[in-house]
Amino acid sequence: MKRLRIIATYIFFLLMSATAYAQGPGFDDDVVDEVPIDGGVSALVIAGAVYGAKKLKAIKKK
Repeated sequence: MKRLRIIATYIFFLLMSATAYAQGPGFDDDVVDEVPIDGGVSALVIAGAVYGAKKLKAIKKK
């Protein structure tokens, strides 16, 4: 069973590398290469801060 998993994993990564090589060279020259930081990233940062504060409060409570 372990040997089957190893073979399946090997085939999976082999096929994934083939699709990665099939991609084009990149964007056209008129595309701006900026990453917008919008509400989604802000929400994740706030959620991480709240989670960290909750964990610190739990540690101090012990």
